[in-house]
Amino acid sequence: MRWASSRRSVATLAILVVAGLTLGCSGGGEESPTGASEGLQIADVEFLSLQLANEARSSQKVKPALGREPAASQVARRHSEAMRDEGFFGHTNKNGDGLRRRLDKAGVQYSAAAENLAEVHHRSRPAQLAHEQLMASASHRKNILNPKYRLAGVGVAKAGDTYWITQIFIKP
Repeated sequence: MRWASSRRSVATLAILVVAGLTLGCSGGGEESPTGASEGLQIADVEFLSLQLANEARSSQKVKPALGREPAASQVARRHSEAMRDEGFFGHTNKNGDGLRRRLDKAGVQYSAAAENLAEVHHRSRPAQLAHEQLMASASHRKNILNPKYRLAGVGVAKAGDTYWITQIFIKP
């Protein structure tokens, strides 16, 4: 009985967290030092982006769920920040480094990797809008639903109402 109660508590907490992320928990629209609105932090958008990818995989019966790869997340965040700061949108940065070179420089181990990029302009629903855009594109959808990928890193950068979202998918 105690275990069932604990499972309900965890499920309730998860629902509250997701509801809070989905609603955006408006904090008056003031900017924090990280550039995110008070109610929707960069980490929230990164978390929700990975969660939405896993929900899509689950709905299509794709296993396994993607685990978070912290080093790939750092690579993804740096790429999103570079797109924001250097004014470009693409898989190759201004130094000519594509995904594999960026992963290699960071020491990320992989046998296969893929990357999705999204740029959205919406303060309260950036992860959801990016996910919808990515799932509407055959090549991006294929990356999200590819069962060979077991790990993912998500990185987000923000300026004003614009979010740059990088998803990196890894086969160890």
